[in-house]
Amino acid sequence: MNARQKRIQKRKLIKISIATGSLLTIWAIAVGILGDSKSIIFDALFSMVGISLSGVSLLVNNFIRKPDDDNLPFGRSQFEPFAITVQSSVIIFLCLYSLATSVIDIMNGGKTVEFGIALPYLVFSIIGCFILWLFFRKKALELKSEYVRIESTEWQLDALLSLGVLCGLSLSYFFTNTRFAYIIPYLDPVMVVIISLAFLRIPTRTFWKNIRELLQFAPDDEVEEKIHEASDQIAEKYNFLDSVVRVAKTGSSYTIEIDFLLPKSLSDMNVTDLDMIRQELYDEIKGDYKMWLTISFTTERKWMI
Repeated sequence: MNARQKRIQKRKLIKISIATGSLLTIWAIAVGILGDSKSIIFDALFSMVGISLSGVSLLVNNFIRKPDDDNLPFGRSQFEPFAITVQSSVIIFLCLYSLATSVIDIMNGGKTVEFGIALPYLVFSIIGCFILWLFFRKKALELKSEYVRIESTEWQLDALLSLGVLCGLSLSYFFTNTRFAYIIPYLDPVMVVIISLAFLRIPTRTFWKNIRELLQFAPDDEVEEKIHEASDQIAEKYNFLDSVVRVAKTGSSYTIEIDFLLPKSLSDMNVTDLDMIRQELYDEIKGDYKMWLTISFTTERKWMI
């Protein structure tokens, strides 16, 4: 599958996610209001945010494939981690907001939820979201797409959220007319607290990962390791004195600068020979990712710093 086919496939998958999520969100809002369930309304809000951010992802995905211009001479790849950072930030805020409001509900004596109204939605949501999570996770691995991976994560969270809500509401059904009946009003807000805390981990990790990309931290992945190994091999093969490798990852694009320190005896190497070395190194490090690659040669260490 070439780059163009991958782009088309990613856009198609995001559109599927938006359409399916919209239907579930409308249903969840209706059930949450009728059943007076904050946990289901939280589920609906989570889905609504996911749909909105999926739409943003679709726009950004179309934007970053445009050619470079005078305003963006180094490409548009930085917009990908920026969009994902915003997406993760909104999810983190939603989790914290739901956590705070549920704690307030607990302090105010909790609330009772209509289990019968919520049950059909929750069962369907769990099954549907788990299927979509597995589907999008498989596609994310095939396309090696961060956008599709985020979509799969959102469906996973939706599935786990619905499962958690169902567990909580099931307890309220079994506790009815027992000595534990006083616990029932607290089950719904307590489940939101537990789910909110559990959910914070994934968007927080995604937020930090993409902030690192925006700040151009070294990616610390197998691509960077491969580049370092290939550069060391070239330096050893041609008896260069040293090499300095700088790698940053922004979105799906790697910015790579490799400087080789040559001995004075090789200062008269012609451009054709140097280009052959560049080609050799490029062939070693190229892969299924975009690169902004600069390879330079010098006999003065100061030009490597």
